Amino acid sequence: MTAPPLAIRFGQWAASLAVSDIPEGVVEAARRAVLDTFAVMTAGRRHAATEKAMAAFGGEPGPCRLVSGGTSSAAAAALVNGVAAHAWDFDDTSYTGILHGSATILPVVLAAVEETGADDAAAMAAYVAGCEVAYTLGEISTHAHYFRGWWSTLTHGLVGATAAAARVYGLDAAAAAHAVALAASAAGGGKSVFGTDGKPFLVGICARTALDLAKGARAGLTGPTCVFEDDRGFMALLGGAGAIQHADSLGHRWRLVDPGLLLKRYPVCSAAQAAIEQTGTLCAGLDADEIASIECQIPILVDISLGYDAPRNNQEAQFSLPYVVACAAHHGSVDLADLGEETIADPAIHAIMAKARKNVAADLSTDEMRTQFPESARVIVERRDGVRVEGLCGVARGMPSRPLSIDDLAAKFDACVTFAFDAPKPDARSVRNNLLGLGRPGGHSLASAARDMWS
Repeated sequence: MTAPPLAIRFGQWAASLAVSDIPEGVVEAARRAVLDTFAVMTAGRRHAATEKAMAAFGGEPGPCRLVSGGTSSAAAAALVNGVAAHAWDFDDTSYTGILHGSATILPVVLAAVEETGADDAAAMAAYVAGCEVAYTLGEISTHAHYFRGWWSTLTHGLVGATAAAARVYGLDAAAAAHAVALAASAAGGGKSVFGTDGKPFLVGICARTALDLAKGARAGLTGPTCVFEDDRGFMALLGGAGAIQHADSLGHRWRLVDPGLLLKRYPVCSAAQAAIEQTGTLCAGLDADEIASIECQIPILVDISLGYDAPRNNQEAQFSLPYVVACAAHHGSVDLADLGEETIADPAIHAIMAKARKNVAADLSTDEMRTQFPESARVIVERRDGVRVEGLCGVARGMPSRPLSIDDLAAKFDACVTFAFDAPKPDARSVRNNLLGLGRPGGHSLASAARDMWS
């Protein structure tokens, strides 16, 4: 028997998903991801891109909370909060398609549940549905899609976010399939946007568009349900060499736990996380003038992602291996404060940057290494006295095989809140506890977290 088109399979599955269908381990993984994304979204209120988006779009009347304060329409809230979620590049990463799923999906779910009054059970089902659809599509497309220059956060994220919106809005299977088909028809976006305001802004546009597409399908607008298979459609135009049969595992294999997500320790591109960790370890206790050179040997994926050797602003600094390595060598970490103009211009940081170099290592770029350690880094530090130390970080802390503990996540959450607000600050602990209960029928913890944190 011929399988239904992929858009129909995605739509049917998303529309019917209930919290009772989701294994407890997947619910817990989703709660951790929601907690993490809410934290970085809150930090994003203190970013120029969010402020500009708020000035341009935040004035529409409506009931939905804005990360920057006040309320607006669902469309405006999804956009502004989507910008904030990705502004500091501190949000999670899935390696099925190399994408930031939560930054596009959670703002959609939050806006839709506030608009409709849907409860936490609907919010959890929608969030999980959106993630699983986006990550399954990423697996079908394979990493070749990303390497061709497509930005998977937009191409796959729009499809997943639209599926999430369809679930909150209560679309039936047929309407949800048309919503997914419309999203796949509209999907696009290239990585040339990296290092500019366009990166978080387009995440916000993606979130708003997902709401619009789901509402259009709810009203009866249709799309090409063979959009993924058509020779003029998604796979043919955007590229992808995987098997569409991967969709058959929806509801059986959950990509939120297999392979899981990277929850970041540092507010920069995921490709830099291992290099920061390894550099901080090797340079601990060293003064900057004791360092003669720092060499970072990296796989091709890391080199593709980190294109700014001399960053001029915070967006470029987040994609600059020399800059983040210099911060790690200087004080062992990269924090939100390191993305300010003062630190980016700091002569002490620039002096270390001048000693840093990167090289693509063939042994880190094999298919096997790319599968096991996609964003690894081998760091070699040579000291002035001739001593040479090196280390390989294959898997940074925060990766699925080295997950952040709940205490780590709480510390990150609190740091984001501290960064976002001048005194007095909201009760971060109460909001954290609220979010860790997401998924219970009849509750409204997601909406109340937005109210308590952002009012």
